[in-house]
Amino acid sequence: MAAFYDYFNEQKYADAVKNFLDLISSSARWDQKSIETPIMLKEGFMIKRAQGRNRFGLKNFKKRWFRLTNHKFTYHKTKGEGALCSIPIENILAVERLEEESFKMKNMFQVIQPERVLYIQANNCVEARDWIDILTKVSQCNRKRLSTYHPSAYLNGHWLCCKLSADTAPGCTPCTGGLPANIQLDVDGDRETERIYSLYSTYMSKLVKMQEACGSKSVYDGPEQEEYSTFVIDDPQETYKTLRLVISAVQTLEQQHMQYKRDKFRKTKYGSQEHPIGDQSFQCYIRQQSESSTYSI
Repeated sequence: MAAFYDYFNEQKYADAVKNFLDLISSSARWDQKSIETPIMLKEGFMIKRAQGRNRFGLKNFKKRWFRLTNHKFTYHKTKGEGALCSIPIENILAVERLEEESFKMKNMFQVIQPERVLYIQANNCVEARDWIDILTKVSQCNRKRLSTYHPSAYLNGHWLCCKLSADTAPGCTPCTGGLPANIQLDVDGDRETERIYSLYSTYMSKLVKMQEACGSKSVYDGPEQEEYSTFVIDDPQETYKTLRLVISAVQTLEQQHMQYKRDKFRKTKYGSQEHPIGDQSFQCYIRQQSESSTYSI
């Protein structure tokens, strides 16, 4: 970790990290233009439906090179050429899938703008999902994002989904992109705290080494020992106290876990409905408990 820190402890890397954090921020006050340097997010070939009409009066499909940055979404005739169309990120009102029945084509999605809709076909379903996800994330803070959309295209003078004739008619289906402000996440507190305990327990040896390093530095301010020179300790005394509390808490939890396993082992009946005869997982559990009991003795 120290080598990683030293390598990136330069202003250009700090600025790059700042730009990245600004980009992924979900704050409603986030301004795309505040990031001066364009950041390439995704690019690749896809097929788009022409937004204008050709000389025969029909709209056609063409293969184009698409590029998405934190500033705009563009497409080009081929990679490296100038943009044929440029859509500012703030003009993206929604990004949704398009029903296959619209053009009899799979893996299509739509980029909805104030004046028009850009229909795009990805090479496969995975790529379509990736494009939809990243376009949604980069535009989710736009103030004028839509709450409804048309899941089908506007063809022959009406929307195929709701049959309305006005091309400016409000959407008939709720948008799926973005998260509502009042969303409530179902977080399993027990599972999350158990995961934290598991991490501390797994790296207990490193915590002990760091505690020893803090103790050595507190009483002896000479050259650091080689095994402790891989990290910087700003306040060894306070760090030592914190680590002592953490290690003590982890050890207490470990004892409680062992007691719970012993109680469960005593109450478990081999051949019951929960653990039928021949249950390999139960036999493995028996061996683990036997080894644990032998070790504790």
